[in-house]
Amino acid sequence: MSISTIHGLQLYLKKNSGFSNRTINNVILSLGYPPLHSTVKQFKELSGIFVDCAKKGAETGFTGFTYSPELLKFFQKNRSDIIIRMELDAAGMLIDLISMVQNFGYFRNKDKPMPTEIGKALWDKSNTYPELTDLYNVFSWYALEEISKTWYRYLEENPDYWAKIAA
Repeated sequence: MSISTIHGLQLYLKKNSGFSNRTINNVILSLGYPPLHSTVKQFKELSGIFVDCAKKGAETGFTGFTYSPELLKFFQKNRSDIIIRMELDAAGMLIDLISMVQNFGYFRNKDKPMPTEIGKALWDKSNTYPELTDLYNVFSWYALEEISKTWYRYLEENPDYWAKIAA
């Protein structure tokens, strides 16, 4: 399979990432790319961003995923999809969602969030809490990273194709 457009990439991600088309579109748009009618150059740039994110983590800063207000907005738009994917991942690791979040790398050298804080950030749609900003950020970064890793795995499994689009 040879993917050469962002739309083709989007279709691949929908089939393989566990995220909805809406969330995938929102990731691509937040990164500054059009999901449809893209150029080959834009596709290659976006592929490079996904590779960088998969290798370095979303916390290192990517357009649309850097500042807390944009991350909060992204999380609010994609909350249910992010939660579903995190629940599936936690179940696949045979741990509960709260423990999985507490063990995210972001919290490695920080105080781990309390279960009540995680629950409030995930499921209280009625309000946002400034003291939970780190959690909203992490949930948005999770979506970006998991989508990026899906594409990166494909490229690793197809090194000739990766070399071609990286050129």
